[in-house]
Amino acid sequence: MTTDTYVAGTGVLYRFDPRAKLLLMVLLCIWFFLPVSLAGAWLVVLGVIAAGVLSVGLRRMFRTFLTILPMLAFMILFIPFNVRSGEPLLVAGPVVLATREGLLQTLRLMSRFVGVTFVCALTIQSTPMGKIMLALRWYGLPYKASLVVSLAFRFIPFIADSFSQIKDSHRLRDPNIDEGKGRKGYRSKLGDMLPTLTSALVVSLRAVPSLAMSLEHRGFGLPGKRTSYHVLETSWRLFTDLFISTMIPVALWFLFAVR
Repeated sequence: MTTDTYVAGTGVLYRFDPRAKLLLMVLLCIWFFLPVSLAGAWLVVLGVIAAGVLSVGLRRMFRTFLTILPMLAFMILFIPFNVRSGEPLLVAGPVVLATREGLLQTLRLMSRFVGVTFVCALTIQSTPMGKIMLALRWYGLPYKASLVVSLAFRFIPFIADSFSQIKDSHRLRDPNIDEGKGRKGYRSKLGDMLPTLTSALVVSLRAVPSLAMSLEHRGFGLPGKRTSYHVLETSWRLFTDLFISTMIPVALWFLFAVR
């Protein structure tokens, strides 16, 4: 599993200490659930997206947005079921489809969901997985738990890439697979996806022995205490980065807190 979520680049975010970035990620995720103004929440979301575009590129940020787009669509569709009372905004006969309060609540939920998603994605994409693992261990997380986290962030992109490659290979074998796509029903579409899903499942199962062998080579399960070849240095730069990571959410709280 060589697939990694890290995107090589330069900039302030890449020079930031990974321990400070993890702290900032947790604090910002908490900040989105504090009583802050809706406009302030969306301004912070736009700021995170702008930082992501400058750091990892517009393409990566757009791919992250596409992954959460179905959830955002569901949130919009369920606006009529969130809040039924209040000032009506969209009415179809006797049925109130959307109210002002329901729209505001949906926008609040969307800001939290989008903000947390982009903050976590930007942290993972701008930090090598090895440094994330070392940072988690520096905070006191056991080695086994840190390894599980790193494997999860490697295995999920590996399965996604394998699924895309298998789907492309099936299209090359059957060049007429897209003909009549608009006339096919849901059952036919699911039937066309069944070979691809089966192949992806086989690839995942075949990766299990390689993953187990890799864990054995790393000394997983041995009674001895785990050591690290690489360590994160502690210096004044770490103190500065931790201070900045703490002050950013505090400053945003004083700016956008609901009083």
